[in-house]
Amino acid sequence: MDYLYVCSTSSDLVSKVNLDDFHEEKKIHLKSDDIIYRVGPQGICVGNDKIITANRYNNAITIIDKKNEVQEESYYIGECCNDAVVYGNNVYIICGDLNSVLIFDLKLKRVVERIPCGNLPYSICLNKERKLLLIANMKDDSITLIDCENREYVKNVRVGCYPTKAVFTVDGKHVLICESNIGSEFKGSIAILSLKNYKIINRIIVGNSPMDIYCNSRYGFVANFGDGTISILDINNYKEKKRIIVGGMPRNVIKYKDNLYIGDNYNNLLIKLNIKNESKKYIPIGGEPTGMIIN
Repeated sequence: MDYLYVCSTSSDLVSKVNLDDFHEEKKIHLKSDDIIYRVGPQGICVGNDKIITANRYNNAITIIDKKNEVQEESYYIGECCNDAVVYGNNVYIICGDLNSVLIFDLKLKRVVERIPCGNLPYSICLNKERKLLLIANMKDDSITLIDCENREYVKNVRVGCYPTKAVFTVDGKHVLICESNIGSEFKGSIAILSLKNYKIINRIIVGNSPMDIYCNSRYGFVANFGDGTISILDINNYKEKKRIIVGGMPRNVIKYKDNLYIGDNYNNLLIKLNIKNESKKYIPIGGEPTGMIIN
């Protein structure tokens, strides 16, 4: 069976969703070491048979045993953990209030290094083949590229207003960036940046406040937070092919087979959208569904 794991930031839980019949199979409740604070899981990643969440409210990561589906440990990292990825035995966590990437060693169980990035890092992406980290820095309109092996800057590139998410294309030659323009009356855009010369070669106008993007070799799928739509992009021809209304505030999107799975932050729903016939199914999920990963 195939499963989707969804972070619910305001409910302090991770939902395990069965994709075969689209239902929430289990809630994994997260607890903070300090009972005063909420956990606030926002980012999620998988590595070494563990599910790891980056927690915005208690400034920590939570490690979940994937087999037994229970919380194992929680470790303080730094203020406002927004997202995380696993590479080898390390977890790379971005801390929005520290403007840094913190490297947590899973064997030593401690932070071993801190790498500065841009202002308010909001999302992080890993290209395992190129051993590159990609960070979208929301408040200084930039992305940062970091080499995982020597842990040094590759490049810091200025982009459009309030970038919320940046991902590598499948061929690893370009980066797609959600330029959200959040808080303005203008639509957002997806910038296409070449990793050959670090120049933006094109932009595609999408909906209001794009927050997340998933791509395959031909298409990009964008969650437009501000107008309740999903943009489907022809990324090779630099154009929006279609825009589909799903309602609410789509925060994250991920594709599996013929379906998109979308977290609606406003209605606390998980939406299943069939790309071919545009049919939709909805199930209730925890409060503020954000990070999602398919196992």
